[in-house]
Amino acid sequence: MKKLDKALLIVSIFLLLFSILATYFQVYAFWKAITFLGYEKFYMILIPVIYLGYSSSYGIALFIPFILGMWLNLFLKNFFKLPRPSENLRIVEAKGYGFPSGHAQGSSMVFGYFAYTREGIGVKVFCLTMIALISLSRIVLGVHYWRDIFGGIALGTAVISIGVYLKEKIKYTPKVALLGIILSLLLPVVSRVVGYVNETFSIVEGSLIGAVIGYSAFKHFNLPDTSEISPKRRAIMTAAGLFVSGAGYVAWKSGAPGLPVFALSTFAMMFLVPFVFSRPFKDGRG
Repeated sequence: MKKLDKALLIVSIFLLLFSILATYFQVYAFWKAITFLGYEKFYMILIPVIYLGYSSSYGIALFIPFILGMWLNLFLKNFFKLPRPSENLRIVEAKGYGFPSGHAQGSSMVFGYFAYTREGIGVKVFCLTMIALISLSRIVLGVHYWRDIFGGIALGTAVISIGVYLKEKIKYTPKVALLGIILSLLLPVVSRVVGYVNETFSIVEGSLIGAVIGYSAFKHFNLPDTSEISPKRRAIMTAAGLFVSGAGYVAWKSGAPGLPVFALSTFAMMFLVPFVFSRPFKDGRG
C-alpha cells in the first residue's frame, strides 16, 4: 500500500471516530466544517484547480457532469417543492426546497468521480467516507430529511456514472462540441419556459455555457493538456484562473447579472487562461 493510500485510510478512520464523538458530545463545529466541503462554492474552487493545476481532460470530465447535475438538482427541487425541516430545528442556515440534497448529490458526484478514477483502497475509502459524512452533516445540522439525502446520493451517482460512461464512449469532434453548445444554450430556455427563474439557475447555466464553449475553443486551438505543462506554469495558471473566477463572483455580488458574468468568467478560465500560459510551452520556452 502506497504512503498516500495509508495516510488517507488513517484520515478516514480518524474522521469516522471523530464524527461519532462530535455527535455524542454535540460538537457542531465539526459538522459545520464537514458540511462546508459540500457547498457548491467549494467545488467551484476545487474543480478549476484540478482543471488548470492537474489535468484539463480530467477536470472537464468532472466539471461538465457536475454543472449539469446541479442544474438538474435545482430543477427537481422546484418541481417537487418538498420542504426542509422546521427552522427551529436547524443549526445552520439553509434556503430553498429540500429534495434532493445538493450536498449529498455534489459529494457523490465529486468524490464518487475520484473514487472511480483513482486507484488504491485508501483513496476509495476516503472518498466514500467524505460522501457519507457530508451527507450525514445535513441531517445532524437539521437542514434535510433522510429522503433528501438518499435522493441526492442516488441522483449524484447516476449523473457521474453517465458522465464517466459518455467520456469513455464519445470522443471530441467539432460536431460533438456544437451539440454540447446547443444543449447548454437550451437549458436557460427550458428553465424560463417552466418558470424556474432565479439567480442560482442563472449562475449554473452561465457556468455551463462558459465551460462548454471554453473547452470547445481549447480543443479547437489544440492546446496541450495542462498535465503536460510544467508544475510552475500550472501553478501560475491556477492562480490566474481563480483570480478570474473570483472577479466574476465579485462582479455578480456587485449587481451584475449572473448568467453572462459566469459564462464569461468560466470561458476565460477554461480557454483564455490556458491559451495565454500554454503558448510559451508550445514554443519550447515553458
